[in-house]
Amino acid sequence: MTNEDVNKLSDKLLQSLYDYHFAYNGESYTLPKAMLNADVNSKLAIDYLIEQGYASNNGGDSDHLVLAITEKGMDYIKNKQIH
Repeated sequence: MTNEDVNKLSDKLLQSLYDYHFAYNGESYTLPKAMLNADVNSKLAIDYLIEQGYASNNGGDSDHLVLAITEKGMDYIKNKQIH
């Protein structure tokens, strides 16, 4: 998977987190780590979002990722929608 592919997937995932945030009153999205480990491309994309500060993982050492979009992530999505 190229960097461009990772960026495209990251954008789709971030848009999903954005939509989820508003559909479920700011709730975080919970995803089993085992599922993520089975899909290397999604793992790369989610790691990228967390590293860039667009999303956070509040799952700690549990068996789940608990993903939430950050203010920086929301701003990124809003700016993409404008352009």
